[in-house]
Amino acid sequence: MTEYTPMNGFNVNNGTTQRRSLFVDVTVTNGAMKACIAGPRIGEREATIVANAINAQLKEFGNKVTSLTLDFSEVQFISSLGLGMCIDVRNTAEKCNANTSIVGLTSHLKELFEMMRLDRLFTIHAKSANFDSAA
Repeated sequence: MTEYTPMNGFNVNNGTTQRRSLFVDVTVTNGAMKACIAGPRIGEREATIVANAINAQLKEFGNKVTSLTLDFSEVQFISSLGLGMCIDVRNTAEKCNANTSIVGLTSHLKELFEMMRLDRLFTIHAKSANFDSAA
């Protein structure tokens, strides 16, 4: 799940022609990496694409990344492979000595993360104005 394959679509957020994934938009600012995951579902196909895109950016920036935030604001459903994707990118971030947190989970998804005890691996925050200005 960690090999990067280029996806179609261009990053229009920063005015460059840099390729980006259809399911995740990864930005890095002052060592803080934020991955906004597009929803509404994260299944097998999406999980692989998201993991590839995030892991490629983590490997590119290496120890320059101090934190990784996964933004699930647009996600309503996540499969078991999507949960595995979260663990995969967390493990890659940990190799770069970066902390991983999650924001924007619905109450249903937050309960799922707690039931699977993934809240022990991630710091989970409600999406807030403070987070948006920090990242």
